[in-house]
Amino acid sequence: MKNILVTGGAGFIGSNFVHHMLGQHAGYRIVVYDKLTYAGRLENLKPAEGNPRFDFVRGDICNADAVGSVVRQFDIDTIVNFAAESVAANTLIPVHYGHGIKLVTIEDLFATYAKKRGVTTDRNSVEIVEPKLPLFALSFCNGMGRWRRITHITRHRYTNKVVTLRQKWGSITVTPNHSVYNADAQLIKAKTNPELLAIRKINVDRSRHRDYLKIHLPAVKSVGGLLLAPTARGGGRPREVYVRQTLKGKALLALMRFLGAYVAEGNALFNKANGSWQVCIANCDLEFLKQIQTDARLFTNALSSITLRKKPGAHQLVFSSHIIYLLVTTLCGEHAHAKQVPDPLYTLLDKHKLAFLDNYLRGDGNIQQYKSVETRRLTTTSPKLASGIGLLLSLMGLDYCLSYRDFERHETWRPAYSIAIVSNYDSRVECKYSESEYDDFVYDLTVEGSHNFAAGIGNIVVHNTHVDRSILASDDVVRTNVNGTHVLLEAAREFKLERFHQISTDEVYGAIPAPNRSREGDPLEPRSPYSASKAGAEHLVYAYFITYGLPVTTTRGSNNIGPYHYPEKAVPLFTTNAIDNQPLPIYGDGMQMRDYQYVLDHCEAIDVVLHKGQPGEVYNVGTGVETHNIDMARQILDLLGKPHSLLQSVPDRSGHDRRYALDTSKLRALGWQPRHAFAQALELTVRWFVENEWWWRPIKSGEYLEYYRKQYEERK
Repeated sequence: MKNILVTGGAGFIGSNFVHHMLGQHAGYRIVVYDKLTYAGRLENLKPAEGNPRFDFVRGDICNADAVGSVVRQFDIDTIVNFAAESVAANTLIPVHYGHGIKLVTIEDLFATYAKKRGVTTDRNSVEIVEPKLPLFALSFCNGMGRWRRITHITRHRYTNKVVTLRQKWGSITVTPNHSVYNADAQLIKAKTNPELLAIRKINVDRSRHRDYLKIHLPAVKSVGGLLLAPTARGGGRPREVYVRQTLKGKALLALMRFLGAYVAEGNALFNKANGSWQVCIANCDLEFLKQIQTDARLFTNALSSITLRKKPGAHQLVFSSHIIYLLVTTLCGEHAHAKQVPDPLYTLLDKHKLAFLDNYLRGDGNIQQYKSVETRRLTTTSPKLASGIGLLLSLMGLDYCLSYRDFERHETWRPAYSIAIVSNYDSRVECKYSESEYDDFVYDLTVEGSHNFAAGIGNIVVHNTHVDRSILASDDVVRTNVNGTHVLLEAAREFKLERFHQISTDEVYGAIPAPNRSREGDPLEPRSPYSASKAGAEHLVYAYFITYGLPVTTTRGSNNIGPYHYPEKAVPLFTTNAIDNQPLPIYGDGMQMRDYQYVLDHCEAIDVVLHKGQPGEVYNVGTGVETHNIDMARQILDLLGKPHSLLQSVPDRSGHDRRYALDTSKLRALGWQPRHAFAQALELTVRWFVENEWWWRPIKSGEYLEYYRKQYEERK
């Protein structure tokens, strides 16, 4: 044994194992092969940088050619397998809630329901929110878009490249591995840059659309059906100006025409010089502005004036009114790059949609004639407006396509999105592909009865690949734990390696009632897709031993604590939360029992099994001492001198096993025993996090209720 390939070696246990082996075996070369997703971080391997016996290769264990190339290149004789992927945060998605439809970034959707429902985190560091309310995403089914219930919203940290696909069908930014659908509705990876599938027709129940609108503005109360706000803080007594709160009939049509004109060629600002709020709508057509001025009188008593300008040729309709400022900015946004379709419009009658759209096109649109084809085209620098116009057109049964302009010579200019309302499509679809660096959370939805949802500009159909792996669907878990293990086993067999070692988990045994302990020969009774996939991988490893005589060993470890532990897991989460005086979220009553072992003890155990373990055998790794989760949390608070009042109960997660307990006598017979008692291991772990804020601060998100409350309020 001289050249060891450590898959998943940039993770918590894997990186500690790398440092242990480099320190203990001077003649060994360690090659880390890691995809760098979730908790896999190059920072974990920093102590090994510069060591001539250490190499890092980025790759996917499911890629057989890549694995074989690494094994061949580094003359690998031993594999230790630790290896256990979404849309970008600012991706817009249409959601249906109650009687309303709105466009929202998937990041804001997560934050909103995290505030209401709290967050759970699975063992793969995926954060999960369950809305538990009627909340629906747009899903592709039978050739059209249908609203289907969102059961879970998930996210995980991602530092790598993302790809942006831009076509006439729309635009989407996802991780390279994320799945989208091609024009033939076939599932395919985004990095292949297919012709995208987009939702253009939506199953609309127009009988539920409204013919009235009730307006709500921030910090404005209704008095007698009027929304009142004072005008400018100038001389004399402020005049009370109102907007009618409930509108229907001609007044509602007038408001939609007014908002369409504002979104197209309007701006809103606060004049610091005289303390006034101003809303200005510009247009070259004076009669059009006069009509907007007349429309405004149907829903407000705000005064306005029209300024005539020969140059640059656009006249201006100006309102100096706080309530009008609040009206347009609340419903449609303030700046050109952040304008949006007013959310209430999506569920109003088609005549209201047409009123908005017609006036918007009179400001920002034009008619292009090509031979016998007439196209209405509009352009905006606001991605939310482009997405909203697309959704609006689909709800109205109108087809459209998109084009883009980047203004590469003007670095400060924002990209422009052009939408052409067409009755037929040019079959020549240009598929633009670009990559960019990304360091943030990526997100996913779980949609009831469907494996896809619409996202991005143009309602692009994407696959929901990243659901909660330990509770919900398990596609990627099985892919990594089973398919990935199979690829590694095939490489080990092909190159006749000296040893293949599989890292498994005590979860494969299922919950163990006291006072029993799991032995290596006990039946495996996994209770989640994650543990089931780990058990499946174990069976595959053993099958290669029986069928091909491959020298394999397996260890089933209990919970690890120590350096480089990703701060969504219980011990590092509690420690970092306590450092910041944040709540420590305790599942249920906190009486779940776990065997917490120091990670370096676990690494020593793997080392012993590699050198002394018998091929074909399984070895349990743990301390044999269990601790209640609530007691562990209290000890962390005591070590940091923090009050127990920081403990906060949160709802227990689905399928949460009550107790794991291992019999480790088989491993101890090889001469191994843990060197750290729980109290010492916990103290060392807490001290490491106190002394290494540089490592966890950049990735710490403070996931639970208080964090999301603050984050949401700051964003609002």
